[in-house]
Amino acid sequence: MEHLPSSEATGRRSLKYTPFFLYLISMLTFLMAYGFPLTDTNFSVIGSRGGRRLLFLLWGALTGNYFYLYTEMLMTQTDCEDRLVRSLLLGALLLFVTAVGIPYLPELLPELARLHVEISFFSPIFLGLSQVRFLHLLEKKAGNMFSVQRTFLGVLLIGSAILFLSIGIVTSLLEIFLIVGICFYLRGLHRKIGSIRL
Repeated sequence: MEHLPSSEATGRRSLKYTPFFLYLISMLTFLMAYGFPLTDTNFSVIGSRGGRRLLFLLWGALTGNYFYLYTEMLMTQTDCEDRLVRSLLLGALLLFVTAVGIPYLPELLPELARLHVEISFFSPIFLGLSQVRFLHLLEKKAGNMFSVQRTFLGVLLIGSAILFLSIGIVTSLLEIFLIVGICFYLRGLHRKIGSIRL
Protein backbone atom coordinates (compact mmCIF):
# COMPACT_ATOMS: atom_id res chain seq x y z
CA MET A 1 0.00 0.00 0.00
CA GLU A 2 1.42 3.38 -1.00
CA HIS A 3 1.07 6.48 1.09
CA LEU A 4 -0.03 9.85 -0.13
CA PRO A 5 2.57 12.61 -0.26
CA SER A 6 1.71 14.98 2.52
CA SER A 7 2.66 18.24 0.71
CA GLU A 8 2.29 19.77 4.13
CA ALA A 9 3.34 23.31 3.33
CA THR A 10 1.15 23.53 0.24
CA GLY A 11 -1.79 22.02 2.09
CA ARG A 12 -1.51 24.44 4.98
CA ARG A 13 -1.29 27.48 2.69
CA SER A 14 -4.29 26.39 0.63
CA LEU A 15 -6.33 25.27 3.63
CA LYS A 16 -6.23 28.80 5.07
CA TYR A 17 -8.47 30.13 2.35
CA THR A 18 -10.92 27.29 1.87
CA PRO A 19 -13.20 28.04 4.87
CA PHE A 20 -13.77 31.57 3.56
CA PHE A 21 -14.86 30.38 0.12
CA LEU A 22 -16.83 27.47 1.59
CA TYR A 23 -18.92 29.80 3.74
CA LEU A 24 -19.13 32.48 1.04
CA ILE A 25 -20.52 30.03 -1.52
CA SER A 26 -22.88 28.52 1.04
CA MET A 27 -24.10 32.02 1.98
CA LEU A 28 -24.62 33.00 -1.67
CA THR A 29 -26.46 29.72 -2.28
CA PHE A 30 -28.93 30.43 0.53
CA LEU A 31 -29.18 34.08 -0.57
CA MET A 32 -30.13 32.97 -4.08
CA ALA A 33 -33.07 31.00 -2.71
CA TYR A 34 -34.14 33.56 -0.09
CA GLY A 35 -37.71 34.73 -0.48
CA PHE A 36 -38.70 32.04 -3.00
CA PRO A 37 -40.43 28.69 -2.37
CA LEU A 38 -37.79 25.99 -2.03
CA THR A 39 -39.81 23.30 -3.78
CA ASP A 40 -41.64 25.30 -6.49
CA THR A 41 -38.77 26.99 -8.30
CA ASN A 42 -35.04 26.72 -8.90
CA PHE A 43 -31.97 28.88 -9.40
CA SER A 44 -32.39 28.98 -13.19
CA VAL A 45 -35.79 30.62 -12.86
CA ILE A 46 -34.69 32.90 -10.03
CA GLY A 47 -31.52 33.94 -11.84
CA SER A 48 -33.25 34.61 -15.15
CA ARG A 49 -36.61 36.02 -14.07
CA GLY A 50 -36.42 36.69 -10.36
CA GLY A 51 -34.43 39.92 -10.48
CA ARG A 52 -31.22 38.29 -9.27
CA ARG A 53 -29.33 37.90 -12.54
CA LEU A 54 -26.10 39.51 -11.29
CA LEU A 55 -26.18 37.49 -8.08
CA PHE A 56 -26.79 34.34 -10.13
CA LEU A 57 -23.79 35.09 -12.37
CA LEU A 58 -21.57 35.80 -9.36
CA TRP A 59 -22.75 32.64 -7.59
CA GLY A 60 -22.20 30.55 -10.71
CA ALA A 61 -18.71 31.90 -11.42
CA LEU A 62 -17.55 31.39 -7.82
CA THR A 63 -19.14 27.98 -7.37
CA GLY A 64 -17.97 26.46 -10.64
CA ASN A 65 -14.42 27.70 -10.25
CA TYR A 66 -14.28 26.75 -6.56
CA PHE A 67 -15.22 23.13 -7.26
CA TYR A 68 -12.78 22.94 -10.17
CA LEU A 69 -9.79 24.65 -8.55
CA TYR A 70 -10.23 22.98 -5.16
CA THR A 71 -10.39 19.50 -6.69
CA GLU A 72 -7.47 20.28 -8.99
CA MET A 73 -5.43 21.47 -6.01
CA LEU A 74 -6.16 18.22 -4.18
CA MET A 75 -5.21 16.17 -7.24
CA THR A 76 -1.90 18.04 -7.54
CA GLN A 77 -1.23 17.74 -3.81
CA THR A 78 -1.76 13.97 -3.82
CA ASP A 79 -0.45 13.24 -7.32
CA CYS A 80 -3.66 11.28 -7.94
CA GLU A 81 -5.03 12.09 -11.37
CA ASP A 82 -5.48 10.69 -14.83
CA ARG A 83 -6.90 11.86 -18.14
CA LEU A 84 -10.40 10.65 -17.27
CA VAL A 85 -10.74 12.53 -13.98
CA ARG A 86 -9.31 15.71 -15.49
CA SER A 87 -11.66 15.48 -18.48
CA LEU A 88 -14.68 14.94 -16.24
CA LEU A 89 -13.70 17.82 -13.96
CA LEU A 90 -13.07 20.23 -16.84
CA GLY A 91 -16.31 19.12 -18.47
CA ALA A 92 -18.21 19.85 -15.26
CA LEU A 93 -16.73 23.35 -15.09
CA LEU A 94 -17.46 24.17 -18.73
CA LEU A 95 -21.01 22.83 -18.52
CA PHE A 96 -21.70 24.68 -15.27
CA VAL A 97 -20.47 28.12 -16.39
CA THR A 98 -22.16 27.70 -19.78
CA ALA A 99 -25.47 26.85 -18.13
CA VAL A 100 -25.18 29.86 -15.84
CA GLY A 101 -24.45 32.12 -18.80
CA ILE A 102 -27.48 30.97 -20.83
CA PRO A 103 -30.67 32.68 -19.62
CA TYR A 104 -33.65 30.45 -18.88
CA LEU A 105 -36.51 32.24 -20.68
CA PRO A 106 -38.69 29.50 -22.21
CA GLU A 107 -41.39 31.91 -23.42
CA LEU A 108 -38.95 34.21 -25.24
CA LEU A 109 -36.06 31.88 -26.07
CA PRO A 110 -37.36 28.29 -26.01
CA GLU A 111 -34.36 26.74 -27.81
CA LEU A 112 -31.85 28.38 -25.46
CA ALA A 113 -34.00 27.43 -22.47
CA ARG A 114 -33.99 23.79 -23.61
CA LEU A 115 -30.22 23.91 -24.04
CA HIS A 116 -29.88 25.45 -20.57
CA VAL A 117 -31.88 22.61 -19.03
CA GLU A 118 -29.84 19.92 -20.79
CA ILE A 119 -26.49 21.45 -19.85
CA SER A 120 -27.62 22.04 -16.27
CA PHE A 121 -28.63 18.39 -16.00
CA PHE A 122 -25.27 17.02 -17.14
CA SER A 123 -23.04 19.42 -15.19
CA PRO A 124 -23.57 17.83 -11.71
CA ILE A 125 -23.31 14.37 -13.29
CA PHE A 126 -19.85 15.20 -14.65
CA LEU A 127 -18.87 16.71 -11.30
CA GLY A 128 -20.09 13.68 -9.38
CA LEU A 129 -18.29 11.27 -11.69
CA SER A 130 -15.08 13.29 -11.35
CA GLN A 131 -15.29 13.08 -7.55
CA VAL A 132 -15.99 9.32 -7.66
CA ARG A 133 -13.04 8.78 -10.00
CA PHE A 134 -10.71 10.92 -7.89
CA LEU A 135 -11.72 9.05 -4.75
CA HIS A 136 -11.09 5.76 -6.56
CA LEU A 137 -7.57 6.92 -7.49
CA LEU A 138 -6.92 7.99 -3.89
CA GLU A 139 -7.98 4.58 -2.58
CA LYS A 140 -5.82 2.78 -5.14
CA LYS A 141 -2.83 4.74 -3.87
CA ALA A 142 -3.50 4.90 -0.12
CA GLY A 143 -5.73 1.91 0.54
CA ASN A 144 -9.19 1.79 2.05
CA MET A 145 -8.85 4.96 4.11
CA PHE A 146 -11.73 7.01 2.70
CA SER A 147 -14.84 5.16 3.85
CA VAL A 148 -16.35 8.31 5.38
CA GLN A 149 -15.87 10.18 2.11
CA ARG A 150 -17.43 7.32 0.11
CA THR A 151 -20.41 7.36 2.47
CA PHE A 152 -20.72 11.15 2.14
CA LEU A 153 -20.79 10.91 -1.66
CA GLY A 154 -23.37 8.13 -1.39
CA VAL A 155 -25.58 10.28 0.83
CA LEU A 156 -25.34 13.17 -1.65
CA LEU A 157 -26.28 10.87 -4.53
CA ILE A 158 -29.18 9.14 -2.77
CA GLY A 159 -30.43 12.36 -1.18
CA SER A 160 -30.40 14.16 -4.53
CA ALA A 161 -32.25 11.29 -6.20
CA ILE A 162 -34.91 11.27 -3.45
CA LEU A 163 -35.44 15.04 -3.68
CA PHE A 164 -35.67 14.92 -7.48
CA LEU A 165 -37.98 11.90 -7.69
CA SER A 166 -40.25 12.97 -4.84
CA ILE A 167 -40.88 16.46 -6.25
CA GLY A 168 -40.43 15.72 -9.95
CA ILE A 169 -38.31 18.75 -10.87
CA VAL A 170 -34.97 20.27 -10.01
CA THR A 171 -35.75 22.63 -7.14
CA SER A 172 -33.88 25.20 -5.08
CA LEU A 173 -33.98 22.73 -2.20
CA LEU A 174 -32.14 20.14 -4.30
CA GLU A 175 -29.61 22.72 -5.49
CA ILE A 176 -28.91 23.90 -1.93
CA PHE A 177 -28.52 20.32 -0.73
CA LEU A 178 -26.10 19.47 -3.54
CA ILE A 179 -24.00 22.66 -3.60
CA VAL A 180 -23.55 22.97 0.16
CA GLY A 181 -23.01 19.21 0.44
CA ILE A 182 -20.21 19.23 -2.13
CA CYS A 183 -18.58 22.20 -0.40
CA PHE A 184 -18.40 20.31 2.88
CA TYR A 185 -17.42 17.08 1.13
CA LEU A 186 -14.36 18.72 -0.43
CA ARG A 187 -13.46 20.35 2.88
CA GLY A 188 -13.67 16.99 4.65
CA LEU A 189 -11.67 15.27 1.91
CA HIS A 190 -8.95 17.92 2.20
CA ARG A 191 -8.73 17.38 5.95
CA LYS A 192 -8.54 13.63 5.46
CA ILE A 193 -5.75 13.93 2.91
CA GLY A 194 -3.89 16.27 5.27
CA SER A 195 -4.05 13.68 8.04
CA ILE A 196 -2.23 11.05 5.96
CA ARG A 197 1.55 10.96 6.48
CA LEU A 198 4.41 9.20 4.73
